[in-house]
Amino acid sequence: MTCRHIVTRLGLLAGSTIGLAHAGSATPHFEPVQAALFAAPGAQSVSWADYDNDGDLDLAVTFKNRPNRLYKNNDGEFTDVAGQVGWHRNVDDARVLAWGDYNGDGHLDLYVGYGKDTKTRNRLYRNNGDGKLFTDVAAEVGLDLTGTTRQSSWVDYDNDGDLDIYICMRDRYNYLFRNDAGKFTDVSRSSGLRDPRRSVGAVWFDMDSDGDLDVFLANQNGDRDGFYRNDNGRFTDIAASLDMDRPRRPLNVGSTGVGVADYDNDGDLDLFVATYANNLLYRNDGGGQFVEVAASQGLDGDFHGVGVDWGDYDNDGRIDLYVNAYLSGVFAEQDYLYRNTGKGFEDVLPPDKNALIRRRDADHGTRWGDFDGDGDLDLALASNHKRGTHQLYRNQLPDDLARRSLRVSLRDQQGRFARPGSEVRLYDSATGKLLATRMVDTGSGYCSQSNTPLHFGLASMAPVTVEVTRLTAKGREVTRFENVNPADYSGQVYRPL
Repeated sequence: MTCRHIVTRLGLLAGSTIGLAHAGSATPHFEPVQAALFAAPGAQSVSWADYDNDGDLDLAVTFKNRPNRLYKNNDGEFTDVAGQVGWHRNVDDARVLAWGDYNGDGHLDLYVGYGKDTKTRNRLYRNNGDGKLFTDVAAEVGLDLTGTTRQSSWVDYDNDGDLDIYICMRDRYNYLFRNDAGKFTDVSRSSGLRDPRRSVGAVWFDMDSDGDLDVFLANQNGDRDGFYRNDNGRFTDIAASLDMDRPRRPLNVGSTGVGVADYDNDGDLDLFVATYANNLLYRNDGGGQFVEVAASQGLDGDFHGVGVDWGDYDNDGRIDLYVNAYLSGVFAEQDYLYRNTGKGFEDVLPPDKNALIRRRDADHGTRWGDFDGDGDLDLALASNHKRGTHQLYRNQLPDDLARRSLRVSLRDQQGRFARPGSEVRLYDSATGKLLATRMVDTGSGYCSQSNTPLHFGLASMAPVTVEVTRLTAKGREVTRFENVNPADYSGQVYRPL
């Protein structure tokens, strides 16, 4: 096995500190990074990826009526290089970001989708691999759609080894495109995924552990949610049979952001759904069965939830949840950072509405990512209000707590990325106890798909067994790596493959 070094901790922050109560340990803080750079209003989606393969995370941001940005990370300091790398600098309603290596060359490509009232066609920026240039190939490969695009996800739905793409549309039916040697074929109808409902969120995971990816659809404007089971590339909506479709909603109510995580550390993947009514938490009880438990877990708030992202911000071994809210024309609606106590969730953001993270909040994009490589998760937020910003907040956990983590990359020695939906589980090497589960992102954070190492906060630094599950043509392929010492990878990323 080899390791990839990540940048050391740097002090490049300005502005006030945000304190968050944290029972049982030192109080963590978040501080804004390069506040002036990240101050432009109208941001909609934020998405992390190491596009230039230099070992640290870069950040893409879409905007409403402002050119999109690509922030290159240079040892913890960011510079907007969108114009330099060949991104179009048009002013339009850009909504969607999805990073994925569609051509398998070891360089992450980016799909960008646009919203309503625009003639701009969706773009697929092929990464030319030199760290300097992207080329828009959407028309060439068959992905230059127009329409009200929302969540787009790179996934291998047919387990043939390459990345297909699913594209949600709020104004027409959704699209599933099969990757055929770098060209894309519309298989929406034949697959059963030509859903006509007004979809704004989608997340893929192997919900029934049968070896292929299923997809949950969050639908707006009163439409029922969908949950499509994958049976060898043919999909059946089973949401109603699982009591997960939310029928009889009024037109002003619907679901928005979705996120998958093993919140109870039992080894299977649970599902959070933000809505314009009470938010939902579906606990996975195995065998493809789910129970809605948001109220009992303290997550059933009714505040027009939109962007969601799971991440263990305090490195205690239990995954936490950030949720933002949106009301049309309203600036600085309240955000929520729900800390997982092991018995439920508690909002730990300051109650003062004038606190920095309340005023520079998100109403759209929300994504966790360890951009400075210090072991704790930092937070990128986006507000598309004319007074909003797209601030980046650095997590100021004390050094001893920040190092109490393990970051796992499933990129192999040939530079190939693990396909989205791949799973990693950590076990205590001494006792065999399951510690946590993570999944390679298939779309969360509101209309974005990141590509980052999987972050595990740890209650202790004892050796662990790392179990990797990949979905293949032969089913779920499990590989275990014994006695991995997290301390050996402080400031680095562990790459088992």
